[in-house]
Formats: sequence, structure tokens, C-alpha cells
Amino acid sequence: MEIIRMSKQELRKGEVIARTLKGELTQERASLELRLSLRQIKRLCKRFNEEGQLGLAHRSRGRASNRKKDSSTRGLVLELIKTKYSDFGPQLIKEQLEQRDHLRLSREWIRRLMIEEGIWKVKKRKTLRYYQRRQRRGREGELIQIDGSPEYWFEDRGPKCCLINMVDDATGKLMELRFVETECLDGYFKSMRRYIEQYGRPLAIYSDKHMIFKSPKSEDAPRYTQFGRAMKELDIELIYAGSPQAKGRVERAHGTLQDRLIKLMRLDGVSSIEEGNSYLDAYKEEYNKRFGRLPRSEERVYRELDEEMSLDKILCTKQTRQISKSLEIRYKHKIYQLLPQGNARRLMGKKALISEQDEKVVIEIEGKEYDYKIYEKELYEERVIDHKNIDAFLNKRKPESVIEKRRKGIAVNF
Repeated sequence: MEIIRMSKQELRKGEVIARTLKGELTQERASLELRLSLRQIKRLCKRFNEEGQLGLAHRSRGRASNRKKDSSTRGLVLELIKTKYSDFGPQLIKEQLEQRDHLRLSREWIRRLMIEEGIWKVKKRKTLRYYQRRQRRGREGELIQIDGSPEYWFEDRGPKCCLINMVDDATGKLMELRFVETECLDGYFKSMRRYIEQYGRPLAIYSDKHMIFKSPKSEDAPRYTQFGRAMKELDIELIYAGSPQAKGRVERAHGTLQDRLIKLMRLDGVSSIEEGNSYLDAYKEEYNKRFGRLPRSEERVYRELDEEMSLDKILCTKQTRQISKSLEIRYKHKIYQLLPQGNARRLMGKKALISEQDEKVVIEIEGKEYDYKIYEKELYEERVIDHKNIDAFLNKRKPESVIEKRRKGIAVNF
């Protein structure tokens, strides 16, 4: 006895066609109920007359698909996944198989193969916390999200470093991408310089409350960090995010880069910060082409630097020091003595602005630069003492008793 499998939809289709053949329904009415064309209804009526209810079963049921991959392709893909792409996701494997191994396969086929072999586990959806949606800015350059991601970007081939990322809020494109040794002020200054020189000044920057961007004392009284002071001088609004989800564009970009960039640099043998920065230039274009989107408005709102603005004088650390009576300033364990021309007495007690520009210390007083001499503290001289004189040397440094102090006329304070 032959067993034919039919779906519920096919059984219902048979009931409607049987009623049509009995004259209970017109063919036009049957096409509306089954949502099929009139031509298809006529075919089904003819097949029902010739073969009965079983003639409506799908003819390909039980047969192998014409798109089924042969065992050799399956074995080759499994071998490549295990040897080269063991920790890659299905979508990234699909892309790399096309680019590097010239194999065109669907993402779903690769995913099912990995699940069958136990390479990929289906992830359960987490209970998500919902946040209020914020619309993207409409124009490019209106808001830039900035953040750093410390990570072992080169795995065991290089040291841990930080990737500084700047994402445009309107387009989601990576505008600046740079590896630095640590997440520090100098790295953010250099990234901002590269960004402004290439595009111009954005209207606003969106960052977290890292101490580089926001001073912990600024809640009680307004106080700028070095980065905040520089943005104020450049007339760029600095906005602080209250949570990682608030600056989700740059956070999601970090997640994508941590998943994809690390693995691609492994395949291409990138093992240092210098090689990584050269690699990022080409990768940034590929990323933007794939994940970027068009803004609502074609207008770009970047602003050029004003004439009085100098990136050398703005994107640097600045501190104030008071000038002593001997025209000296102490800064970073060094003494800087000014070399003024003319009346030097008027400089005593005034405030001097010290900035580090291109690894050079610049001292300004009332907007005028002054030359200086540097005096570094001399290191203690190492003395090698002969073993015959060691006792006398130690006795000199022995704490004196009260009796010895009285004998020498030294005041004794209890």
C-alpha cells in the first residue's frame, strides 16, 4: 500500500477543488479562496479529474533537492572551516569562502552544516531591556560618536592595545580608526587632528563619561578636562552619554570589529600597531561600503578652521604655573628659568601658560612666548665605600640620643 504525504494546505486545496468540480463553487470563487490564479485552478481541476486527491500532492516530496551539495563540496567546506575559520560566524565564513577560496555558498547552508557538525551552537535570545529610540541625525558631520576599545586585537601575535573609533551618527560610517598603545589623551588628540584635517570640524561629539572627556569634579562646579577645553576652543559641543546603549552606533561598531577585524588580521598576518594602522585604511572603506547608509539630507555640515585657530596650539595639554621671584617655573620635575628681554621684574608672580606642542614645551605669558633654560635635578652620586670605613660611615648616620643632642647644644623637643 503506497503512502502519500500531504500537508494541511494541500488537503484543503483538495476540498475546494472537489466542491468546484461538483458545481458548488465557481472557478473564480475557488481562486479567491485559495489565493491562486484562475489558470492554476484550471490545472488543479484537470489533475484532480485524472489522479484524484493524491494528484494534488507536491511532486518533489521525498526527492533530493536539485540544489543539494555533493559530499566532496561538503567535505571541502568542513575542512576549510576547521583549519582556517574555526571561530568564525556563518556570515563571515560565507564572505571569506567567496573572497579567498572562490566558493559561493549560502549563509544558511553553512550555518546548518556547522550546527550538524557541532561547530556552531544556536544562541538563545536574552531578555532585553528596552531603551527609548533616538533618531539619527539628518546630516553628515552633525554628531560624531567617539570611543576606545582596549582589546587583544592581534591575539597572541602582539601586545594588547586600544582601537580609537569615530562613527558618524547620520551614516554609521567609520570616519577615523586608529590603533594606539593605550586609551589616553594623546591618542584622542591625534585622532581628532586626523579627522579635522580630512573632513573639518563637526558640530558635536558624543562620548562616555571617561575621565579623558569629563572631570569627576565637574558635577559641583564646571571644570573642563584637557579634551573638553580643546573642544570648547574649537567650538565643538561635547555631549556625554548616560549609558553604553545611548551611544549604540559606536558600541555596535566595536562589536562588529571585535568579531570580524581580529579574525581578518589573523588571516592576513597583521601583528603590530604599525601594520594594523596601514591595514585599517583599506578595511575602513570596505566596512563603510557594507554597513554604511545614506543620510536623510545630502548637506554636509563640516566647518573649516577659523584663522585664529591652530590645531598645534589647541590639541595639546595646557597648564598654568606661577612665576617665582627668580623667574623660574616648576613643571614635570624640571625647572624652567625664563630668559626675558627688558624689565624682568614685571613677570614675577604672574601666571604662565605651559603647553606641549610637538613634544616641545611652550611657555606663554599674556599671549607672548618666552625662551627658557631647563635645569634638571641632579641624580645622587653612587659612592663606593671601602669595607674599612663602612663602620664610621654608618655611625655618622646613626640617630643621635638625647644625651648626645644636649652635649652638642641641639634643642630637644618632646
